[in-house]
Amino acid sequence: MHVLLKIICSLSTSGYCLNGVDGNSRSNSKPILGPLDTSHGMEIAQLLLSLLHSWGLDNDLDRVCQVKLGLLRPMVPISFGLLSKANQMSLFLPTWNSAILVDDDSIPDDLPSLEDKICNMYPELAKREHLTRIFTSHTHWELSTTLTSNHLLAIIALSHTLMSMSNATFVPEQERNRKLHRQSTRVNWSKTDEEHEEMYTQQQAQIKQGWSLLATLHCVLLPDKVVEAGAKNFKRPQVEMMAKRWQHHCVEVREAAQTLLLAELSRMGPKGRKALVDAWAQYLPLYTQTETINQQAVSSPGMNHVNSGQLQQSPETAEEEFEEEEEEQVRKPSSLSELKRKQSTAVILLGVIGAEFGQDITGVDNNKRRASEDRRKSSVVEGFGQGNNNLARLTAMALSHLLLAPPSPKLPAHIPLRRAAIDLIGRGFTVWAPFLDISKVLLGLLELCSDADRLVPSMTYGLPLTPQADSCRTARHALTLIATARPAAFITTMAKEVARYNAMQQNAQTLNINMSNNVLHKAKPEILRGVELLIDKMQNEMSDLLVELMDIILHCLDPSQLKNKGLQDVFPAVCRFNQVSHCPATRRIAVGSNAGTLTMYELRQGKCTTINAHGSPVTAAAFSPDGKFLVSYACGENKLCFWQTSTGMFGLGQSQTRCIKSYSTAPIADVARLNPMRLARLIWINNRTVTLMLADGSETRFNV
Repeated sequence: MHVLLKIICSLSTSGYCLNGVDGNSRSNSKPILGPLDTSHGMEIAQLLLSLLHSWGLDNDLDRVCQVKLGLLRPMVPISFGLLSKANQMSLFLPTWNSAILVDDDSIPDDLPSLEDKICNMYPELAKREHLTRIFTSHTHWELSTTLTSNHLLAIIALSHTLMSMSNATFVPEQERNRKLHRQSTRVNWSKTDEEHEEMYTQQQAQIKQGWSLLATLHCVLLPDKVVEAGAKNFKRPQVEMMAKRWQHHCVEVREAAQTLLLAELSRMGPKGRKALVDAWAQYLPLYTQTETINQQAVSSPGMNHVNSGQLQQSPETAEEEFEEEEEEQVRKPSSLSELKRKQSTAVILLGVIGAEFGQDITGVDNNKRRASEDRRKSSVVEGFGQGNNNLARLTAMALSHLLLAPPSPKLPAHIPLRRAAIDLIGRGFTVWAPFLDISKVLLGLLELCSDADRLVPSMTYGLPLTPQADSCRTARHALTLIATARPAAFITTMAKEVARYNAMQQNAQTLNINMSNNVLHKAKPEILRGVELLIDKMQNEMSDLLVELMDIILHCLDPSQLKNKGLQDVFPAVCRFNQVSHCPATRRIAVGSNAGTLTMYELRQGKCTTINAHGSPVTAAAFSPDGKFLVSYACGENKLCFWQTSTGMFGLGQSQTRCIKSYSTAPIADVARLNPMRLARLIWINNRTVTLMLADGSETRFNV
């Protein structure tokens, strides 16, 4: 793993942008391995991937790796090693000589490649080459689960890194031709150059596809392929190791660990995940407001709390009890520090299983109830069912505690464990929501995002992520997942917090409170980003919450912006709704709600009033150009109303909105109601005449 991180850092210093490089490498102006050649990172990556690839599992992919990607097929079996806890290398030697028995008659005679032709001339080389194919295809996958885990992490992380690059191939001719082509086309551009450019584009697509196939083989297809190749005891990757790297500081290793863990959990099936949950649930810490760890488990790790967690083995796994200690998925902790590590792993592992495989249990949609019955049953089997939701509740409490707990020496602010909890809260919010304080969770995530404007440039330009920027990015992604998964809960919760903030702001001087330190003040840009995302992706859901939406938007916008500009210029996303209208002349905003009410925002006074306008949802509303009249239309009751807003003399006193005229309108066909966002529009021709434009193309004029 240390070698992998150095190679990824080396690739970045060679001119490639990576998001996951260790923050300490930012200050190094020179390449890590020396200034010999700017391509040394790619050369070492070529060597590593050539040694890591499972040659012999897929002949077609092997040809792609050699011809398109430029990998070099080894002709001698490789010896693998692992770093111990003391950072001492332990080698598996000679793992292939004694393990592989080859009959001379089994060596194929007609092998097409140049290396194989050379082997045919020298029988000893042919035998060794055949041994290499057997070893790389399946024998070394039978050595150790730890070795399998590190091997897969390395090759998948490197494959994804190279796949994200432009024209990342190890074929020298292709890269040389690419550079010459770029130099020749800087001045003159001919038709031949266009043809060459198209050829290079196709070549780059083939290269990316090759890296994708390489990653897919080792992440998804490997177990079946290895068994087909003759393996009798495939060592599966350790889910515990992948869980520990769920939020690794190197983004490429992180993504590889997440992909591998999810693939392995899917491969287990419901029964395997249920056994895994039963084994790790005993280590789930019982978080409270004052205690951060399960004191009972700490004081007596050898009691039933720990002993009751022996993995329930099936007849197939019972035969493997004698194997080495690393094969045990859950082992009795021997110290307090090891118990804490297991507790951290249990939180992440149960969080992943609940988030990724417990989604269906919370759905109460009658239309989908029958279709998801089988999946809900499997979720219940895995321990996250509604009938026994204690596990989901404890997991949710642990995740929220890691998010909201104040920084301390034992639990620093920006560590992988906290980032994992943030990520899993977002991924499985529909599962954890019944057991979370949604307001605290949202405010906690917004607090992490409050400095996004300062931290985002490093994320945008591919600079190394600092721990704080990494937490910010993770929290922003979690907010997006929560908002899109439960848009109504997100908007209503934020509207309540905005109302609480406004009430506190009115008494800020009396209470001696600095409102600039409030998270709702610091995170205004991030809240607007989430609101704009929801409007863009979920217009129909947002149309039911327009008043709450406007409360949030007006809180986040700078009031001075709306003095000289219209709402369309300041925040155009909300103006997609025909129920929203802004009058710059009188500085009013009107919002028609789904409940048939009209809410009037007086921007000058910072107040709003609500009137009962219609008996059905308001379809459209619009101010007249001079702002003296407001027209509203409700297609549910086929009614259009004109409203006049008046104030006292010289603009003093309380404004009063009253209906001065109403019209009955023609009913709308049911087919036109399928798209409620385009049912009708109200357009003023002059200060006293408005046109009602319906979805069917008809237009009707009405006068005040």
